[in-house]
Amino acid sequence: MDIEIIDNERFSEVWVDGERWKEVHRRLYKKHLKEILRTQTKKELSDLLLEIDVKIARAIVYKALALRGHLKAELKKKLGAVKITPQAIEKILAECEALGYLDDTREGKLFIQREKRRGLGPQIIAYKLKQKAPELADMVSLEVSEKEQIAQIKKWIEKKTKRSDPQDLKVKQRLYRFLRGKGFDDSLIRRAIAD
Repeated sequence: MDIEIIDNERFSEVWVDGERWKEVHRRLYKKHLKEILRTQTKKELSDLLLEIDVKIARAIVYKALALRGHLKAELKKKLGAVKITPQAIEKILAECEALGYLDDTREGKLFIQREKRRGLGPQIIAYKLKQKAPELADMVSLEVSEKEQIAQIKKWIEKKTKRSDPQDLKVKQRLYRFLRGKGFDDSLIRRAIAD
């Protein structure tokens, strides 16, 4: 079995008997190249590559989770960018979930709370959450109550009408556009502006 490693700018390609076997991140695999070249069979090579992928993925995921909480989709994207195989990604994410390090529901709730504190409405929060993890977009309607929206809308109205008359039509129109841009519901905005 003839193994050849061809270096590109950021990634290296592992070729076996003239066939491209796998693309690996140069910096992450630097310590493992000798091991790869020493393998004797294709089965041994694939097992070794999976083992190395799991080891590298574990280091990346633990480092990322030590800094802050992440969603599964974010970690999958991060690992996919460095050419970790889907098998290794699933194995590591399952391991982190079993240990309690990774919880999409918890992270989704924290994300919603953080965005609410920033003064955003449920539509924008749902859009942002859908970008991060599409399966969690429905969670926003459960976490953001109508009461909270009205309170936040009133805060924005108070803040934006300090120097102007809140009964002026142009001011109301500007407020409406602003609050729609923040992601609040139409009916609640109209009701709050009318008060």
